[in-house]
Amino acid sequence: MAGTQQPNPDRLDIEELTHLQPGLARLMPEVGDRFWKAYHAADARNWPFAAWQLRELRKLLRLGEITRPKYRDDLEEFIHDDLEPLLQALDAQDFERFKVLYTEAVDAANEFHRRWDKPWIVWKLPEAPPADLDLTPRE
Repeated sequence: MAGTQQPNPDRLDIEELTHLQPGLARLMPEVGDRFWKAYHAADARNWPFAAWQLRELRKLLRLGEITRPKYRDDLEEFIHDDLEPLLQALDAQDFERFKVLYTEAVDAANEFHRRWDKPWIVWKLPEAPPADLDLTPRE
């Protein structure tokens, strides 16, 4: 038939592409990396780097909202209740406030793991700053 396009066996259909999108199990290691790097950057008073890490983390969580919509409300709750106040503390360059909020955010993240029936996932802040980055503030 003229104008009828035959399926291409070498191309994935939309349903197959959907299965390739990253779920939270694939996104969370990067989220965790950005989260702890943000803490240690703030501790070093590298405010721009810490804020950038949290903004990039927010993008990852929003990607998770798209690829795994069943978690959308919880991810948005974490962004609103935990991540945004952390960014505000960074804007104010208030590390003491940031530390308190960070501890609360870690507790909230672990509560979400329990809520999602994954109580064996317990995230904690690595004690040492990342060895692969110089967190010295730049002028």
